[in-house]
Amino acid sequence: MFDPVAFIRVIAFGIVYAGIEYKYINRHERDWTKTAEGFVEKPVFWQISPYHFYLLLPLFVIASFSSSVTAWAGNTFFLAALEDMVYFVWRGSVVSKNDWTTTLMGSFRVGKMEVPVWWPIDIAAAVALFVLPL
Repeated sequence: MFDPVAFIRVIAFGIVYAGIEYKYINRHERDWTKTAEGFVEKPVFWQISPYHFYLLLPLFVIASFSSSVTAWAGNTFFLAALEDMVYFVWRGSVVSKNDWTTTLMGSFRVGKMEVPVWWPIDIAAAVALFVLPL
């Protein structure tokens, strides 16, 4: 069941966290540390890095809290897609084939932008979970 208060919190959190991630976490992208060049974290599984698994996922689950379990899960799916989209707004560029987010499940082209396949999947999962009555 959709929880509007939790959903607004998720939107605010996603926007703020994307800015933090852009400005402070992904430093190598802005050439703040030349030593980060070529450094790749070993994935925990699939393409998921320790940063995503041990920090981002728990943080998103906590920020998405709702008394309805399905709304909580829906908020988490929506937050993952929203934060990633807003990250590119903060960055000031569209998603390209070379971005990490397109390596998860691939991407498809819409105009000049690559859209990661997982974005519409996450949003569809969130909508489905929002309409469930639990």
